[in-house]
Amino acid sequence: MSKGTREATADWLMVIGAPILMGSLFLTWSHQFSRKFLLRYAGLGDMQRVPRDPTAWQVYSSVDVLLALLAAALLAVALRGTRNARVILALGLAVALAFTIHALSVPPTAGAVIFDAALGRYAPNSPTSGPGETFGLVGIVLGLVGVLISFTVD
Repeated sequence: MSKGTREATADWLMVIGAPILMGSLFLTWSHQFSRKFLLRYAGLGDMQRVPRDPTAWQVYSSVDVLLALLAAALLAVALRGTRNARVILALGLAVALAFTIHALSVPPTAGAVIFDAALGRYAPNSPTSGPGETFGLVGIVLGLVGVLISFTVD
């Protein structure tokens, strides 16, 4: 593969990964409550204030902003990035990759728990991940592959 083709491929992967990562922040990142949990406790007053399917903007306080900045950096580096900028971006993408994989395995929640006096313990709940993590993962991987390919052009 020629140098020009590798450079174009790297840039396009980063340009495609950036809006996918940014768009993932507006998708559901967590289904807060399992179906069984909702059937039993959905009518409680405290449950009305907790979003059922929050986006990254709703469930995170600062990571969402960092992921948005990372998406912007992907685009900026694809358009005009130095080697040092690509190294920093690769490190940021690696951290974001680890974070997103963790979010897939342990879905983020608003910390809503209910003590069930009849059970004598907190009500069991099994939150699940939403499509936001998956799309975020795709955007991060595309961007990371693009950055890594760009190193072969140097």
